[in-house]
Amino acid sequence: MQAIILAAGRGTRLKAKTDTSPKAMIEIAGKPLLEYSLQALIENGITDVIMVVGFRHETITRRFGTHYRGLKIHYVLNENYAGSGSMYSLSLVKDIIADEILLMESDLLYESRAISLLLNGGHPNAILVAGLSGSGDEVYICVNDKQEITELGKNIPVSSKKNAMGELAGISRFQRKFLELVFSKAQEDFQNGKMNYHYEECVFRTSKQTIPIRAVPGKDLAWIEIDTAADLQKAQDRIYPLIKDKS
Repeated sequence: MQAIILAAGRGTRLKAKTDTSPKAMIEIAGKPLLEYSLQALIENGITDVIMVVGFRHETITRRFGTHYRGLKIHYVLNENYAGSGSMYSLSLVKDIIADEILLMESDLLYESRAISLLLNGGHPNAILVAGLSGSGDEVYICVNDKQEITELGKNIPVSSKKNAMGELAGISRFQRKFLELVFSKAQEDFQNGKMNYHYEECVFRTSKQTIPIRAVPGKDLAWIEIDTAADLQKAQDRIYPLIKDKS
């Protein structure tokens, strides 16, 4: 199993906090978000990491290097981080991914059990679904009775939101053969000038036409995605203490 961490973005909604380093390097209790994710990988026995970097990438590479506490880290630079989205960042690793990958966003704070749930969930193509956060920026996920994802997005119908299983947690696992289909569809988008969009959109479009992806429930997880100053405050005041208590 190989981990891919998408860490190219700046995090403009956090304003001055990301002037000199990317959002992934924002600190909680004296450690950057990325360090918590790397520690979670170590705790789950994953040692091979590809990290897509962009804005102020040197702050990441200097901090962690190519070998970090038993992890081997390979960096891929997205030079067009300001004009592209996470799908483009993901596409940059298409030629070097393993047969089984764990895909992770870098602006998350969560308990390491989140990764265990995916690894032990029994599904090779699956997305971790957290409980609804009420942040106002949720990517809602709905499923059928087989736990296959039937709807995914921020702007799904109100009736679907009411029946949503939860929201995208930003941690998924995929087989290479599925991601190759995703990359093919994304390449069509790029050729048509569609560069700045999120990977989950293309993953969901691909799954509807090819291989279904499953939802792995993580409703009781201590977890947060940090996009705004309010998110950061919540992470410091509520989520980090909760994770610490659970560990």
